[in-house]
Amino acid sequence: MRKNAYLLLMAAVLFAACNSPYKKGEEGMEYKIIADGKGETLKPGQFIEFNFTSVYNNGKKDSILTNTRDMGGAQIITLDSTNLPPAYFKLFKQLKKGDSLSTKMLTDTVFKKQPESMPPFMKKGNYLYTNIRIINVYKTQEEADKARQANMAVQEVAGKQKAAAQLIKDDKILKEYLSKNNIKATKTEKGAYVEILQAGTGSMLDTSSITKIKYTGKTIEGKMFDSNTDPSKGHLEPLSVNLTNDMSLGGGVIPGMSEGLKMMNKGTKAKIYIPSSLAYGAAGAGADIKPNENLIFEVEILEVLTKAQAAADVAAQQKKFQEMQKKYTDSLTKANPEAAKKMQQQQMQQQMQQQGQNPR
Repeated sequence: MRKNAYLLLMAAVLFAACNSPYKKGEEGMEYKIIADGKGETLKPGQFIEFNFTSVYNNGKKDSILTNTRDMGGAQIITLDSTNLPPAYFKLFKQLKKGDSLSTKMLTDTVFKKQPESMPPFMKKGNYLYTNIRIINVYKTQEEADKARQANMAVQEVAGKQKAAAQLIKDDKILKEYLSKNNIKATKTEKGAYVEILQAGTGSMLDTSSITKIKYTGKTIEGKMFDSNTDPSKGHLEPLSVNLTNDMSLGGGVIPGMSEGLKMMNKGTKAKIYIPSSLAYGAAGAGADIKPNENLIFEVEILEVLTKAQAAADVAAQQKKFQEMQKKYTDSLTKANPEAAKKMQQQQMQQQMQQQGQNPR
């Protein structure tokens, strides 16, 4: 009975703290600190482990924008003015391990300098909230690195468990879709489905293959999000897909498409039904692909390249890019010599950094 009374008392204290008024901070920020920790306040140079959630309130309900627990776990940073905006840096120095910080800012203030970057779903006069909880404090780089490694191990296990659970949901949706539409498709080892529309010839693609394809990608509801056969998407060149581990031979594709392509050969036309966990997962992609969205790709295998052909193709693409870049630089030089000079200096610095040198 005494234990229950203590828990009720603690709940009441926490409720009162969470509903305490916000104070005026700097740069248009309002804040409140929920002091639940003990020990010394945080010191610059220490390594801080924390979770945070960012929330948008449209006046009626909250929408979670970012949550470190969904992003892969707590963040660890060095407490200094380079890692935190000035207003946050000042507030962090008032916190202890176990404390929480809640801030709110009007969207008008957040996007004051770049109003065009405000997402369409946000409106002026509404608030963005950030809720932060300090989990741990480390004094040395070694301690922080050890904590990061431990977090990564936990996150990897959790990520695999989430992906496995999502794959079960996705598989049910895909099976129902295939059954409803009377589609005969073969399931790949990892969980994509392939419907062969036209058989090809020759050897099947594998992890030694580089191929060129035509494709159209749609959501399972039928909304097209990309294509190199539809002029409205602005790129009609065949896509080079590298299924090898040698990234110098070109770029790869999402896992579900890689899986599906390995059931095809030159000339094959097919549809690949891809579960979200083998596509863009919980993050989604852009405005068209929602989190945990299952996808359909219509694919045609145009060519199968040798490694020499692939290397030559990559070189040709790089040369084409360099020619376009030179044309742009020459045009900029005529219009604005100072801007062109600055851009060339930046490019030179980047090249030197890539080569492991320190630019002066």
